[in-house]
Amino acid sequence: MDKHLTVYPISTGDQLNVFATEELSCIRVMDMGGNVLTTTDNLHGKHDTMDIGSLPSATYIVEVTFQDKRTCRSVFVKM
Repeated sequence: MDKHLTVYPISTGDQLNVFATEELSCIRVMDMGGNVLTTTDNLHGKHDTMDIGSLPSATYIVEVTFQDKRTCRSVFVKM
């Protein structure tokens, strides 16, 4: 996990908030097996919100690619 990345679902559990200290390029949500479930591309800010309402309750991996092509991952639990 990266200290420059914060990921959390809002109280309803249908939105995932991603905050970073650097410009985002792409966000992927994956299951624990590494299968990509949803992707948001062409981002240009330090914050984005993704709709995760269709995902079942489970633990997921969020992979973020920054504008400089670096990637980092975090984990969140959807209840």
